[in-house]
Amino acid sequence: MKTIVLAFFASASLTAWGQSYKVAGTVLDAKSKVPVEFATLWIEGSGIGTMTDSQGKFVIQHLAEGKHEVLVRCLGYSECKLQLDVRKDKENIVVYLSEQTLALNEVTVTAERKAIDATTAYTLGRTALDHLQSVSVSDALSLLPGEQTSKFKSLTSSTQVITLRGESTEMGNPDFGTVVEMDGVRLSGNATAASTSGTDTRNIGNSNVERIEVITGVPSVEYGDLTNGVVKIVTRKGKSPLIVDVAVRPTTQSYAVSKGVELGGKVGVLNLSYERVHSVSDIASPYTSYVRNAFGVRYSNSLHTKTGKTLSVDFSLNGNVGGNNTEADPDAFKETYTKSRDNALWSSLSFNYMLNSPWLSNLRGGVTFSYADNRVEEKKNQSASSVQPALHTTEEGYFVASKYEEDPSSPIILLPTGYWYVTSFNDSRPINYTAYLKARWSHKIGSVTSNLLAGADMKGEGNLGKGTYYEDMSVAPTWREYRYDELPFMHNLAAYTEEEIALPFRHSQLLLKGGLRSDMTFIPGTVYGTVSSLSPRFSAKYSFGEKEHGFFQGATLRAGWGKAVKLPSFEMLYPRETYVDRLAFAPGAMADGTTYYAYHTHPVLPVYNPELQWQYSIMREAGMDIRLKGVRISLSFFYNTLSKPYTSTRIYTPFDYKLTDQSALNNCLIPSTDRVYSIDRTTGVVTVSDKNGILPSQTLAYKEIHDFQSAVMNVNGSSSSRMGLEWVLDFDRIKAINTSIRIDGKYYRYKGIDEVTVPSTSSLTDTDGQPYKYIGYYVGGNVNYNGFMTQRLNTNLTLVTHVPKIRMIFSLRFEGTLLNTRQNLSEYSGGTRSYVLDSQSDYLPSSTQTDIYNGASYVATYPLYYVSREDMETRIPFMEKFLWAAEHDKELYNELSKLVVKSTTGYMFRKQGYSPYFSANLNVSKEIGKYLTVSFFANNFFYSMQKIKNWQTGNEGSLFASSLVTPFNYGISFKLKL
Repeated sequence: MKTIVLAFFASASLTAWGQSYKVAGTVLDAKSKVPVEFATLWIEGSGIGTMTDSQGKFVIQHLAEGKHEVLVRCLGYSECKLQLDVRKDKENIVVYLSEQTLALNEVTVTAERKAIDATTAYTLGRTALDHLQSVSVSDALSLLPGEQTSKFKSLTSSTQVITLRGESTEMGNPDFGTVVEMDGVRLSGNATAASTSGTDTRNIGNSNVERIEVITGVPSVEYGDLTNGVVKIVTRKGKSPLIVDVAVRPTTQSYAVSKGVELGGKVGVLNLSYERVHSVSDIASPYTSYVRNAFGVRYSNSLHTKTGKTLSVDFSLNGNVGGNNTEADPDAFKETYTKSRDNALWSSLSFNYMLNSPWLSNLRGGVTFSYADNRVEEKKNQSASSVQPALHTTEEGYFVASKYEEDPSSPIILLPTGYWYVTSFNDSRPINYTAYLKARWSHKIGSVTSNLLAGADMKGEGNLGKGTYYEDMSVAPTWREYRYDELPFMHNLAAYTEEEIALPFRHSQLLLKGGLRSDMTFIPGTVYGTVSSLSPRFSAKYSFGEKEHGFFQGATLRAGWGKAVKLPSFEMLYPRETYVDRLAFAPGAMADGTTYYAYHTHPVLPVYNPELQWQYSIMREAGMDIRLKGVRISLSFFYNTLSKPYTSTRIYTPFDYKLTDQSALNNCLIPSTDRVYSIDRTTGVVTVSDKNGILPSQTLAYKEIHDFQSAVMNVNGSSSSRMGLEWVLDFDRIKAINTSIRIDGKYYRYKGIDEVTVPSTSSLTDTDGQPYKYIGYYVGGNVNYNGFMTQRLNTNLTLVTHVPKIRMIFSLRFEGTLLNTRQNLSEYSGGTRSYVLDSQSDYLPSSTQTDIYNGASYVATYPLYYVSREDMETRIPFMEKFLWAAEHDKELYNELSKLVVKSTTGYMFRKQGYSPYFSANLNVSKEIGKYLTVSFFANNFFYSMQKIKNWQTGNEGSLFASSLVTPFNYGISFKLKL
C-alpha cells in the first residue's frame, strides 16, 4: 500500500510545467469605496492565496492558466466568490465587498455545504449563529441536515459534547473520536485519567465565533487522532467596531463585548473579546448554576513584498474561568455543595508564508498549547451511630484501626460518630502541546491541476492534576491516592502527504484526492513502548452538465474512503492499582466503649495490556449534488465501521486470608474487661493478652477464607457499524413573498454487538460459608443484552422569509421524528447466548420457545464457560454442565444457578420505539438602523403535549417535559455596533 501511494504522489511531479500568470487588484468597500485591509483571497481547491495590504491591494503570482474561483473574506463583510478566467496577466481587478447586514439580497441562516470539497463539509456563518441565538457551540450543530434542536435548556444540565454521525451511548465512544478545535488548537485531549469522553463545549465563548466549519465525511490526512469527524471553530480576526451583545432567556443570561483594533501603520490588528454567561437549572430554584467567563485575545498581521509574497502572523489566546456551583442552594443540606471548575486556556502562534512561487505555494507552521483545570470540590454531610473504619493502607497484610488523634499515619482510621462533613477534591488538569509544519504546492501540468500537501506534527499530552484527595484526613472515607501528575506523558509524531489532482474534460471535471498519514506514538517507561499506525484516505468528485439555464443545471458525484486512528485516553493506558479489603477480626464493642477492627488488605497490581491496539474507524461515503431549475438537491450516504474500540474486562485470581470471628472468643479464659487484642501483620493470627498479666496469652482459632481478587484490564472490543443517508433540498426563493424553503433530514442506523468475554462471579456464598467458588465467563458481560440496534429518521422543514428593505429575517422550522427505535440484542457469532424461559422462576431454557425477540418472554443468559477456584485453568462449558447437573447433581445445579442472569421483564428484547412526534421553532431577526439588531426565538413554541405510544411497553405518554423534544424555551438578544 505504501509503495502504491508514494508512486501515485511522485507521478504528478514528473511532467512539464503549465503556463502561469500574475493576478493583481484591489478590494474595496462596496458602499464607501474605501480600501479593505486584511481581506484574504484564496483560490478554491488550492493552497494559493494572499492578503490585502493597507491600500486594499493584492498580488497573486504564478497562477496557472484556466478558470479559477476566488473566495474573498474579511471580518464584517459578506463572503464574495469571484470567477476568474486567466489567459494572461490581470492587474486591475476590483473586488467589492458588501458589509454583512440583513439589507443584502442573499443572507444564509442555515448550514451551507462546501461544494468545493469532495467530502461532506458544512459552514455555519455568524449570521446563522446570531439568528439561531445559540448559547454554546453544540447548539449550532442542530443546523446540520437531519439534526434537531438541542435538548438542553440550560448549561447546567450536563456536559455538552459533540458527536458527528453517532450517539454518545454507542460502543467505542464516538464522542471521544470527534475532533473539536478553535483557531487551530485542539480543545480535547487524551489525558483525561478518569473518563474516556468527548469535548465539553460549554466553556467555549460563543459570541466571538466568526464561523464553524464541520467535516462529517472523510477528512484530509492532516487531521489525525480521530474517528468521527472534525469541528473547526474560527474566532473573529480583523478590524471591527465595538460590538456589545446582550441575550436573555428564562434560565440563561449572556453579556459580551468585542472589538477589533487596528494598531496603525504596519503593526497589525488586535481583537479583544469577553463574554459572561450565567445559566441556572431552574428559575424557581436558581441555585444550581453554570458560569462562563470566556475571553479572547487575537493578534494578526501581514507583511507584503513587491513580488507578491505575503507573510501572515497570527497569535491567539482564548480561555474561560467558570464552572458549576451548587454552594448557595438553600434546599440542600446545610453547608453542602459541589463546585466544578471549568477553567481552560488555549493558545496558538502560527505563520503562513504565501510564496505563490513555481515550486511552493505556501508554508504554514506553528505551535499550540492547551490547558484545562477541571477540579471538582464536593462537601457532603455524613452520619453514623457507631464507629466505622476507613481504610487507607496500600501494603499487603493485616492492620488494626485506630483513632486519627492517636496515630494520624494509621493505615486504618476510625471515623467519628454523630454528624460531620467531608470535603473531597478531584483534581484533573490535562495539558497538551503541538508543533506543526506543512507545505502546499499547487501547480498545473498541461491541463491537469495538481495540489500537493505534505506536513508533520508533533504533540505531547499529560495531566498535572493530583487526582482525588481530601481536605481533612481524619474523616476521609476508604480511599487510596492515585496521582495523575505521576503518569507518563504520551507523545505522538505524525507525517502525512496528500495529492489532489483535477482532470478537466470538455464538459466535466474529475477530482481525485489521495493521502497517507503515518503516526508514531511514544509512551516511555510503559509496556506499550512505541506504536505506529497508517491512515490512508481517498476521495473523488466528478462534476458534469454545468449550465446556467434549463431544467438540468449540473450534477456532482462524490465518494470517499478512509481510515482514521484514535489514540487512547489515559484511562485506557494507565489502569489503577486496586485493593481487596476483607474484615479479619472484629470482637465487637470493647469494655471501655471503644471499637476494634482488623482488616486484611491485598493490593492488586494494575494489569497493563501490551497487546492493546489503537482503535480506528473505516469511513465510507458516497454523495450526489444535483442542480435543477428551482431546487438544489444534496444526498450523502455513509457507512462507517469502528474497529477495536477501547473497552475493559476483568482478571480473577484466587487469594486466601484468615478470618477470626467472634465464636473464637467463646473459649477465651481472659475476662472481656481485661482483654488486649493483637494481630500478626503477616500471618493474621489473633492473640488475646491479659492487660493485668495474670492469665497467659491465648491464640484464637481462625478460619481460612478462599476468595477472589479481580483487576481491570483494558482491551479492544468488538466492531460496530453506523450507516445513514442525509439529504438537503434547497428551493429557490419565491420572490413574490421573499421566502425560501429548505427540507433536510437524515436516516441513521447503528448496530453494535460486544463479544468480549468478561468474567464475573456471584456475591452469594457457598453452602460452607465460603465465598462463591465459581467464575463465569460471559460474552459481552453478565447482562442479558450485549448490544443494541437503533434506527432514527428525522426530517426538518425550514421556511425563511427575508425582506432586505426592512432588514428583517423570519424563519420557521418544523422538526419531525418519523422513526426512533432501539432494540436490545443478545448475539454471539459462536452460538446462542440467551434463551427463552417458560416462566420467570425457571433457570432452564424452554423446550418449546427459542425466539428471545418475540417480546413476551423472560430470558436467561448463561456464561460461555466457567472455572472453579480449585482449578482456574480448566474451562468447563456451562450449558452442557448445567443441563447435566439438573438431572444428576442438584447441589451443583443450585450452585451454577447463581451464574444465570435472568431478565427482569418479559419485554426486554421487544423493539422500543415511538409513534412520530414533532415540534416547531420560531426565529426572528431585525436590524434597526445601522447599529442595532434585535433577535427573538421560541423553541418548541407550540409547547407540544402530543400523545405518543411506546412500542415496547404499549403505554402512551405525553411529549410534555419529555427528553424526546427540546423543552419550550424562548429568549431575546440585542446586538449593538458602535
